[in-house]
This record gives sequence, C-alpha cells and structure tokens, in this order.
Amino acid sequence: MKIISNPPVEAPAPKAPLPILGYANPVVSVDGQTRIFTPVFSVGTDSLIRIEADLTGVDPLGEQFVYPVTLPDNTDTPIIRHARGAPTTDEKYLYTTINNGHVVMQGRLPSGDWKILQDRVNEALKVINAPFEVSMPNITFHVSTPI
Repeated sequence: MKIISNPPVEAPAPKAPLPILGYANPVVSVDGQTRIFTPVFSVGTDSLIRIEADLTGVDPLGEQFVYPVTLPDNTDTPIIRHARGAPTTDEKYLYTTINNGHVVMQGRLPSGDWKILQDRVNEALKVINAPFEVSMPNITFHVSTPI
C-alpha cells in the first residue's frame, strides 16, 4: 500500500488590522453658519450641510497626529433615513473629499430623520479599499420644511 502525503500548505499571513482614525476638531455649518458640534442638528429642507474634521491617529508614544491620507474625489459618505428610531432603506450620500487627513462632507437632505452611522461609513470605506477605518460619533440631522 502506497501512502501519498500532500506537502504542508502554508496558511496566508493574517492581514494587519487597518488603523482606526478618529474625527478631531469637527465643525458643522448649515447654510454657511457654523454651529457648535453636537450629535443632533435640526436643519431646514435643502439646507447646505457641511462637516469638516481631521482624521487623527495615535503614534507609538500616545501622541495624536493628523493621518496624512488622501482619497479620490469620488468618495461619498452614506447617510441613512430613520423612521420610528429604526433605519429605513432610504440612503443618500454627502459629497466627501479627504485631502492630507482633512475631511469635508457636504450636501443637502430632504425632510426626515437622517443619520451618519460609524458602521455604515466603515462599510463604505471597505468598498473603496480605504487604508483605514473610522471611529466617530453618530450624527443625526432632523430635517424639516421651515415655517
């Protein structure tokens, strides 16, 4: 009886985890008016929303630094409509640029309860093979028609 043995197969090395970057110094403006950053904003229908922040990492000494990443101009940030506290299937995108670690997201939203969610943003970053993930607060926009 002849025993055939297969040569040992080397398992691929596990991928190094992507760096997780924070959003530092966030600034939100609505129709050009800067607002104090909070996790919830009330805005009018079709108001121009603009969010700016720096993507930051932590070096081996524990010091925070701006992560110098630039992504293509066709990057978008998903924002999901919610109803009765739960996500719906409605999704819009804020036009987003990331240049040398500085993020700018902007766009207009129709009436509704819209949320930028960390998990959904990270899913979108995977789709474009971004070299990082984000850790950020969820941001809500209550959008209504001005009276």
